Amino acid sequence: MIQRLSNYVVNIFLITLLTISLIGAITQASLMQEVLSSKKNIVYTILVLIFVLIFIFRKKFNKLIEYLFTSKKRFFLTCIIAFLCLIFYQLNIIQALTGSMDLDPAFIYSLIIGKPMRGSSYFSWYPNLLLLLNIENAFYKLLGKPDIYIYLKSLNYVNMVLIDLGLVFITLTVKKQLGRGKAFLTLVASIFLFGITPHIVIPYSDNWAFFLTSLYIFLLSTSYTNKKFNFKPALLFCMGITSALIYKIKPSTTISLIATLLIIVVFMFKNKKEYFNFLFIKKSLKALIIFVLPFCLTISVCNYYAHNNGLVKIEKGYSASPLHFMAMGLHGDGGYWQEFNDKDQALPRELKKDYEINAIKKDIKDFRSFSNFVTFLIRKQQSNTDLASWQRNSGPISWNVSPKLKVKNHFQFLLRKVFIQNNYFQWNGVLAFIQLIWIFVIALMTLSWKNDDFFVQILKYTAIGGFLFLLLFEGDTSRYMIQYLPIMLVLSSYGINELLSE
Repeated sequence: MIQRLSNYVVNIFLITLLTISLIGAITQASLMQEVLSSKKNIVYTILVLIFVLIFIFRKKFNKLIEYLFTSKKRFFLTCIIAFLCLIFYQLNIIQALTGSMDLDPAFIYSLIIGKPMRGSSYFSWYPNLLLLLNIENAFYKLLGKPDIYIYLKSLNYVNMVLIDLGLVFITLTVKKQLGRGKAFLTLVASIFLFGITPHIVIPYSDNWAFFLTSLYIFLLSTSYTNKKFNFKPALLFCMGITSALIYKIKPSTTISLIATLLIIVVFMFKNKKEYFNFLFIKKSLKALIIFVLPFCLTISVCNYYAHNNGLVKIEKGYSASPLHFMAMGLHGDGGYWQEFNDKDQALPRELKKDYEINAIKKDIKDFRSFSNFVTFLIRKQQSNTDLASWQRNSGPISWNVSPKLKVKNHFQFLLRKVFIQNNYFQWNGVLAFIQLIWIFVIALMTLSWKNDDFFVQILKYTAIGGFLFLLLFEGDTSRYMIQYLPIMLVLSSYGINELLSE
């Protein structure tokens, strides 16, 4: 009963919010199609037709996929070929697009190479940047303090490893839960949605969050067999470290940990006769200690190096509060609010809280009616999730990047032409094809509503938690979805399973 109730509650939010996202994603796809060239429009239409035919003949398609991957060797070889093709592409895009950029990535690497664009106050205000600062600084020293563009190119190789390992963990997770056929289909979707994107040349926390979330969900999947959780000490230890790193690199990603704890409680209440006894309580305390100790130790190590980084002096207690990000999240379009941020940052510490609360009250008052507030939430949910470019700003523009390396072949020249225009990521028509994959991923996530499996519910609660967080706090850009993308891709695999099994 409690399992079904939990699934019912999360499905209310899941279906509602994903439907809103689906409307936004389809609208964006329609706008993208309007600016496609004649040849690209024909290819686009053929691709949509192929998807329609797969849906119509889904049973035969399912049999074909299952037949192709009944052999472990065939599955392994196919995945290896896919990754080799991906790595070839990634090596070329790194050479084609590596260059200077702006905002946080530039603030970090410029500080490391001794040409700071921002000082101590900025990193004290945004302490979530400190772990990445320390990692990139250690890497810079390990490389022997090279030329800036050799350094950035090397960081992009790290990005490649992070992204590809994330794809491996996503594939292994789906393989364990649903089999090789669904795992391969999820891998293909994952490669198109994030493996081939130009985010690989942006050395920033998004790629780390993608990797760590993929690792976390893989470890959790490894602990879930035959519809039961079985947390072995080694896995708990690894999950403790991974959870701590997730918290330090991107605090909002810890929603996955909260969702896990919530569903474990639901699981225990469903099986209370088996689990509510002295022996189980003893085992639970032991498991908790094995998880908490590496978690706290990792947090402590990160904090120590954050405050002893050798680059900037961090002022404790100066960081932007959750109220700060909520005030921005409820204002205007719900995105970054420069004027408010600058004024809040300049205020004395004792005045910040009142200023932020008053800003939130004014934001709420400015809605004037409940219908206006609901409209705001609908539009923000769409701007948070509708674009598969994972862009930094609303619209087609993503990051500012000025390529600095010499292209070595025609393919690299083509990649630069496709992805860069006026020193910005512009995609130049390619995004329309990626957008189609994203539309189907959103639709497939919706199809998972029937499944009340505990592992699936963790995925659902994490996705919904991420959506709600970005509705209430600073958002208005799909870039913040990257941290939840592994969760959504794995959840979509259950939609694939539902669709093909009908």
